[in-house]
Amino acid sequence: MIANNSTCFNLIPIVGYGTFITRNLWVDKANVEVCLVKNFTRIYPKGNWFPYALRSNGSFKALKFNVNKQELETLDLIEGVNEGLFERVNTEIYLKNSRKSSAFIYIPTNNTIASQNLTLEIDKTDRWIEEILKNSKVIHEFPELVT
Repeated sequence: MIANNSTCFNLIPIVGYGTFITRNLWVDKANVEVCLVKNFTRIYPKGNWFPYALRSNGSFKALKFNVNKQELETLDLIEGVNEGLFERVNTEIYLKNSRKSSAFIYIPTNNTIASQNLTLEIDKTDRWIEEILKNSKVIHEFPELVT
């Protein structure tokens, strides 16, 4: 688990859309709220234990939370950034009342997309919502995440 030092200055906004939500990495973080991520689609390939966000004309709901630099480095390790599995990119997000903001999101690299044969056709219904629904803590705190 990532140590919580969210009271530090220079907090960095992160989009959690997969296991960051279901494994409760957002708990005890600063400024947690539901966001809409545009220009990406979340896909959950059958047989996988985590989803991917692919660039598209679509959108999906996720959680935005803030982390400090040390926590960000830990998330980079978890996501395999140094190994070239995922990359952390800045993207536009929409918060309540259509407030526009930006946050970092982890997306698969082109090599990962090719090696895993990832396409938007894999999941047209956002099956990861079924996984989120299994987490009562998330549903209690953020019911709008799945509506």
